[in-house]
Amino acid sequence: MNLKNSYIIMIMLLLIFGIMVPAGAQPLDVDQIFDRVEENQVKFDNSKTHGEMILIDEDGDKEIREIIMFEKDEEDDEITMLMRFLSPSSVEGVTLLSIKNGEKMYLYMPAYQKPRRIAGTSKQENFMGTDFSYEDLSLDYQSAEYQKKLLEEQDEQYMIEVIPDEDEVSYKKFIVYVNKKDFYVEEVEFYNLNEEKTKTLQIKEIKKDEEGKITPIVLEINNLKENHQTRMNIQEIEYDLDLSSSFFSIRTLRKPRL
Repeated sequence: MNLKNSYIIMIMLLLIFGIMVPAGAQPLDVDQIFDRVEENQVKFDNSKTHGEMILIDEDGDKEIREIIMFEKDEEDDEITMLMRFLSPSSVEGVTLLSIKNGEKMYLYMPAYQKPRRIAGTSKQENFMGTDFSYEDLSLDYQSAEYQKKLLEEQDEQYMIEVIPDEDEVSYKKFIVYVNKKDFYVEEVEFYNLNEEKTKTLQIKEIKKDEEGKITPIVLEINNLKENHQTRMNIQEIEYDLDLSSSFFSIRTLRKPRL
C-alpha cells in the first residue's frame, strides 16, 4: 500500500470515528452545563438546616455562631428563607426573612421587638458582621435572566462569566467555576461595578445522597478587601417537613422558638 492510499484511509477512519462519537461526548454549552448543575441539586418543598457560622478576622481570631435555617422552594426556582442565630448571646434570636430570592427582606432583632424592612442599598450591607451581604444570601447565579458565557474549559472545571441585571444587584459580574466531574458550583468570584474582584465564595466540601444529588456542607466566603472570612458548616439537614402555610411570615420572626 502506497503512502497516498494510507493517507486516504486514515482520513476516512477519522471521519467515521467523528460520525460515531456519541452526543454526550460533544462539548457542552453554558446552558447545558447549568442544566446539569440543576439536575444534581436536591429537590425539596422545604428544608431545615442546623449549622454554624465561623467569623474569622485578619488576625485569625474566630467567633462561632450557631444557626438554624428554613427554606421553601417557591415557583420559578425562587427560594424563601428564614434564618435565626441561636448563639452566642450577643446575636441570639436575631432572625432574617428573605422572600422569593430577596424580593422582600426583613430583619428582626429581639432588642427592638419589631422587624425592619431591608430594602434598596441596605441590601449591600453585611449581614450581622458576616461576609455575606443581605444581597449575597438571596443571589441565584443560575438565573435564566442573566447573561452567561463559557470562558474556558479547564481540566477539572468550567469557567463561566455571569452578568446579572444591574437594576437587580450591585455586582458587575460573577465568574462561576463548575466542577466537571460532579457538576456543582465549586467557586464564585464577585466583581463590583468597577470590575474589581471583591469576594470569593468556595464550596469546600459536599455530600451526596443515594441518588447522587449534591448538598454543599462546608462553604467559605472571603472578603478580599477586609481580609475577613465567614465559614459555614452544615451539621444537619432535613427535607420536606410538615410546616404550616404561615411559617414563612413576619409573624414567625417574633416567635421565641421555631
